Amino acid sequence: MILIATDEAGYGPRLGPLVIAGTVWQIPDGQQRGKTHAAGEDGVDRTADSCFAAFQTLARPFQLGTRRILVDDSKSIFQPRSARKSGDPGYGVLETVALAGCRWAGIGGASVQLVQDLAPEDADSIAGTPWLSDFAAESVAVGNVRPLIDHWSASGARLIGVATRIITANAFNRHCAGGRNKSDLLSEATLGLVRTLLHSTHDIDAASRAGESISVYCDRHGGRRYYAAPLQAAFDGSLVQVGLETSGESSYRVPFRGSDFAIRFTVKGDAFAPVAFSSLVAKYLREKAMESLNRYFARHHDADPPLRPTAGYPSDAERFLKQVTTTIRGQRLDRDALVRER
Repeated sequence: MILIATDEAGYGPRLGPLVIAGTVWQIPDGQQRGKTHAAGEDGVDRTADSCFAAFQTLARPFQLGTRRILVDDSKSIFQPRSARKSGDPGYGVLETVALAGCRWAGIGGASVQLVQDLAPEDADSIAGTPWLSDFAAESVAVGNVRPLIDHWSASGARLIGVATRIITANAFNRHCAGGRNKSDLLSEATLGLVRTLLHSTHDIDAASRAGESISVYCDRHGGRRYYAAPLQAAFDGSLVQVGLETSGESSYRVPFRGSDFAIRFTVKGDAFAPVAFSSLVAKYLREKAMESLNRYFARHHDADPPLRPTAGYPSDAERFLKQVTTTIRGQRLDRDALVRER
């Protein structure tokens, strides 16, 4: 069985990119419990419910050197600035998970080019953004993560693909111009990423030919409940079968290569370990992008008081923008490319 999991980081901020991550997992047939098919009699996808056993070790903490690694919702893993030791960027666990995932999926080698390896579709727009130029060029050494991968894979699941979209504020604003909203952007970009993964992963090709089931599991996109229209748009107008559209979950079946795949959008979907894994990858890349943004403006700031870094959320973005007004003017930066309008 093939399972694709997606999640995002940076949906709410006014500064910095929106990052969406997708991970592809292969689960041996023997690891699927209960149902032998992806949907129950009510049309609801049961795949994730029936394969938790394959991800038991992924959800368990593991001690790698001095670092306790846990795959969980990124909000519970990432340390807010107020809780960090001086000089600690706070994303150590996120980085270990993301880099180990790359090694497991065969991405990169001794090091990973964060943008080129994980978000090639967005590489040009990121490289063309002055405050993200450091991020665009960043390469990070992977280190010895084999013990962690061995721990994760003990239950049988195997990570076979990782890909992301990193949507700059400029691209975000262009999409939302003319009245479109950010929920549409999130759904469009997520489903585009799912489509790319379905068509570009060799193991999915083989699984499809062998008749294996394919299931896609997503955290809900903001408050959106209905996804049939964006699914049809993303998959060439295919007629989508609706399962459930409730306050807690929306589920569908989508034609694909002579068969179909199941997809579900669930409130608190990151309680499922593969979605949490994608959440950690997305959050790590978002933090590295914000690190680049903060470093750029700090280099050009020579006024008092000293420039405090920002996470880009509305409560702090206005303070930061006021402090960097002189830099924006002096460097002739396009404010519309820096600040999200929605």
